[in-house]
Amino acid sequence: MTTVTALIPRVRRDHHGRAQAIRCTTCGTWRKPYRFSRNSVTCRRCPYGAVGRHTATYAARRR
Repeated sequence: MTTVTALIPRVRRDHHGRAQAIRCTTCGTWRKPYRFSRNSVTCRRCPYGAVGRHTATYAARRR
């Protein structure tokens, strides 16, 4: 099984080895690990990902 650590080399760890933050490959921001799906490299809140595009489309339709 592939771990997030193997997929994303940009992980900030604390002195116990736990991931504290992961850098999104699309938007480049550091986010908490719970913002990522298990094997993804882009965050769920990414404005350039599928969720961000869906949110922007939804907001544009509501105006």
